[in-house]
Amino acid sequence: MFFKIILFLIALECNRVFGIGLQNLILEAHNRRRAKYGNQPLVLDDKLSQECKTFAEKLVKDGFENICKEDHSDEDLEGDCAHTHSVLDGGGPIDGRFTQNVCVFRDCFPRACVRDWFHYRGYRNNKKYYKFTAMIWNASTTLGVGLARVKDTRFLVVRYVPPGNILKDMEFNVPKRPTHFWDKAEETVDVDQYAVRTTTDRNSGSNAIANWILKTYILTQIYSVVQPIFSSFLGII
Repeated sequence: MFFKIILFLIALECNRVFGIGLQNLILEAHNRRRAKYGNQPLVLDDKLSQECKTFAEKLVKDGFENICKEDHSDEDLEGDCAHTHSVLDGGGPIDGRFTQNVCVFRDCFPRACVRDWFHYRGYRNNKKYYKFTAMIWNASTTLGVGLARVKDTRFLVVRYVPPGNILKDMEFNVPKRPTHFWDKAEETVDVDQYAVRTTTDRNSGSNAIANWILKTYILTQIYSVVQPIFSSFLGII
């Protein structure tokens, strides 16, 4: 019985440390990338997130095939649908209230959707870039996140308020990213020219340090809970 209590307390502590939650994970993934461009961070809104969840459930009801067919009648989406990456884009303000990104995926974490949207980055009037510009848009201050699933397929809906992707304001809301000599070069695909181009990634070293600090913190927290319990138990014995 005593060991069950110990395991329960360990589980509670792990849940506290790891229990960031889907919405906060998506928020952090957005704000980390927005900061690279000097843009203000987003904040979560519960009402907007509930609307996202409701819409995600509607997408589940309508069916995955219908989404690919209806929302991409003018695009070649065989690769997107087959690999379940982002299959809807931030095509500008919807109902004048928000901009929206949707990701349909399997066998990966929801945060990979944000990475996928950020991968195809650019500044020209091209629908391929609208997912990126929607998430980076500086004037957008509020974020909503909703998730629904059917079997192994998940539907992630993200909305931004005020709406972005307004062409005349693009220059002021999606600035060029500053670079430094210590940036690590990476190769990405220019979706306009289908040619390999070089961009920069400043996170290679800092991510390793951040991961090490996080792991150390987690182990320290778990130890701080377990150690007194075991000491007390050994004292009883």
